[in-house]
Amino acid sequence: MSSKNKKVYDLEYIEKIFKVIPLTFILILSMVSIFVTYVILESKQNRETDLLKQKIQLQNQFEKKEILLDFSKNVENRVTEELNKISKTLQEHTHKIIGNLNSKDELKFDATVHFLEEYEKNNGLEIVLFENNPFNIVYGHDKVVFLSKLIFGEYNEVYKEIVLKYISSQGRYNLQEWKNDLTGALRLSFFDTFKIDNKKYYVGTFSKLENIRYITKNLIIDEIDSIKKSDEYTIWFYDLITRLTYNYQNKKLFDNINVLLSKKDYSKKSEILKYFDNNEQMNESFSNYILYNNRFKYFIAIDYDKDVDIDELEITNKYKSLYGEITTYIVFIGLLLIISSLLFSNFTKKILDRYNNMLSEKTKLLTHWKNRFELAIIASNDGLWDIDFTTNEIYFSDKWLEISGYKKGEIKKFSDWFSLIHNKDKDAVKYLFDEIFEEKRDNFICEYRLRVKSGNFKWVLARGKLFIDKDTGHKRMLMMSMDIDKNKRLKKELLDVELLVEDGKIVIFKLFNDKNLSVKYISNSIKNYGFTKKSFETNEMNFLDLFYEKDIDTIRVAINAAINKNLSDFAFECRVLNAANQIRWVSCRVILLKDHSGNIVNFYGYMSDITKIKLSEEELKNKISEELDKNREKDRILIQQSKLAAMGEMLGNIAHQWRQPLNNISLFLSFIKDGYKNEKITFDMLEKYFDKSFKQIEYMSQTIDDFRNFYKPSKQKNRFDIKHAIDSTIEIIKAQLKDENINLQLDISENILYGFENELKQSLLNIFNNALDAIKSKSKEKDFEKYIKVDSSEENGFIKIRIENNGGKINEEIISKIFEPYFTTKFESQGTGIGLYMTKSIIETNMNGKIEVGNIEEGVVFTIKLPILKGNENE
Repeated sequence: MSSKNKKVYDLEYIEKIFKVIPLTFILILSMVSIFVTYVILESKQNRETDLLKQKIQLQNQFEKKEILLDFSKNVENRVTEELNKISKTLQEHTHKIIGNLNSKDELKFDATVHFLEEYEKNNGLEIVLFENNPFNIVYGHDKVVFLSKLIFGEYNEVYKEIVLKYISSQGRYNLQEWKNDLTGALRLSFFDTFKIDNKKYYVGTFSKLENIRYITKNLIIDEIDSIKKSDEYTIWFYDLITRLTYNYQNKKLFDNINVLLSKKDYSKKSEILKYFDNNEQMNESFSNYILYNNRFKYFIAIDYDKDVDIDELEITNKYKSLYGEITTYIVFIGLLLIISSLLFSNFTKKILDRYNNMLSEKTKLLTHWKNRFELAIIASNDGLWDIDFTTNEIYFSDKWLEISGYKKGEIKKFSDWFSLIHNKDKDAVKYLFDEIFEEKRDNFICEYRLRVKSGNFKWVLARGKLFIDKDTGHKRMLMMSMDIDKNKRLKKELLDVELLVEDGKIVIFKLFNDKNLSVKYISNSIKNYGFTKKSFETNEMNFLDLFYEKDIDTIRVAINAAINKNLSDFAFECRVLNAANQIRWVSCRVILLKDHSGNIVNFYGYMSDITKIKLSEEELKNKISEELDKNREKDRILIQQSKLAAMGEMLGNIAHQWRQPLNNISLFLSFIKDGYKNEKITFDMLEKYFDKSFKQIEYMSQTIDDFRNFYKPSKQKNRFDIKHAIDSTIEIIKAQLKDENINLQLDISENILYGFENELKQSLLNIFNNALDAIKSKSKEKDFEKYIKVDSSEENGFIKIRIENNGGKINEEIISKIFEPYFTTKFESQGTGIGLYMTKSIIETNMNGKIEVGNIEEGVVFTIKLPILKGNENE
């Protein structure tokens, strides 16, 4: 969008914005706050009303359940009372019969049967009399058959005896309930015992066949009728078996529910039958019931007519009052904010008015000085001078006088200044001023030489602008002069340098900052590489065409790094191909030239041939390589000598290991020989000594394998346990330790290392052998408690192994040399001086560890540090 379409906001418009926007924001915020308050309070009111309704409904449900539970308990108590009456009657009759029978001297069958039949007939009871052990029924066989069928489903002699045993097992005063769970029929019995002629009898009376289900139903109906009429609830019950109900809808009728329900209640009746008949859990509208007895299938229900009544008007009034209070607060706060906003806008208006007045005054003042200082802002450090073409007077600033060396008043007229210009530059300056006088241009910019006070000429850059007064036509020109003499001289010196190297070995170049590094200038010395200067000036060749193809990326990387790091210069070495397609090594140093905006426009530098230096470096590398090969050959010789020394030690260790088995085999052969001479040897004895000898030979063979595996070099790194490595190393010298009576103390923790296991074992063996030799040498002079102590610990990711012995100290003058090759403290026949050298080489070079030695109170301690699990097993 152009500047013409941009709206300009004056101070009056800004004052309106400061007044209108806050008022609008406050009004909108107040309205939104009132609306949000209404929504929140409405939601809270509805939630409180619903909670209150739920509370009353739960309370009604609780009251329903309480009424039904009380009713059920009353019915249960009455049923229990009814059964207790029958039980008491049976006890009285049983004791009467026993009293009558006890009054006789003996129990005569016919008389007893006749008596019991008459008693049954007169009292409406059923009687059973049987003898105990053996079980013999005297009277009431049909009752026992009934009990057998009731319990077992059928009758036979076995079941009869079981029933009688059960009755007798209950002892005296035996009250029993005989129920039929399918029909609800119930019979009560009471048995007691008596003796006649030393025989024990059981006599019991049975009630008539009572239907407990029928009794319970009558008591429920009687209990319903005894309840006083209530406006809040009525109780009724439903028989699932007969599908009859009583007192449904408080009608005091006992009939089928289809008859009691009208057509409009038919849907309700269907739901009642669905839940009762299927014995399912009822929904919310039929939760007011209890199942009185699961066997009888009676449901007792209640119709509770108490409505849920809450005072919604009170809740509504409470929230209306609260809404009114909050709205009042919001309006009050809004009014305070509006008043504050108006006060703030008035205060802002006063500040802006004051600022406007000050700005107007400053604008008038700045307009007067605008023309004079327009260029001064751009070049504040340049010499300022002012030409009045009407009066032909000229004014110079102190800086200009400092540049030229003149004093104030020495140059007064325009013509005085013009006479100081070098004769070769006057025509160019005069031409520019003629165009200004003819009003063809209003600016001046020119480089010229000015004669200074000392009489020499100095290069200056002058820039100026013409100002014309619109009212009077008065012409003035404001000029700025910059001292560029040093720059001019520097450019000349650079040209001299370029001329100096024009035909030399060094190539000067100036490149453009483009993709192919196009050449702006290159010295004639490029001919040393078989190319002509013209090929680059005509763009037939670019700078990168000089270089070996594989080194071009190196050059680009060096340039990009210098640009990204904002370096002032950089250098690189690479190869070039001359016109004869020969490779030459060159060294380049380049400086970065930037424009006034800080953009890199050119690369300026030189290129020199360093092929001879590179060849010398190559020869030096070859000599170093030869010396390294020689050192490696020396190391190989040392390793071979170490192997020979190790082989000798191995043979010594094998000799120690074989000495005892060879003695044993010799003894076995002697036993066989003596036994053969004495003719006492048998085949079993021969086979026994043969087995023992063969075991000794197997042990010797295993020793050879152990030593061979121990000295086999590791071809690659692997994971291994340092504790296992130390244990297997000590196994090699165990026999020598035992022979010399050396106490071995081990405290090694299990740590996993990564490296050459067998090489490490050989290093440890060298240290152990040196300890053995030292202890042997000391023991020749005096007796002492010999020991070798080995322990390990973890320390900052390393395992630290200490091998200590008390075989005497090492002289402090030579302790620093013991790891050097061919250095030994033993006689030449006893040591080669390369064991500890190889140990140090293996631990520090191959295992990336460190080994040190030091004296302790009575001996020497070797300390080894190895990295724990360093590297990769697949490496």
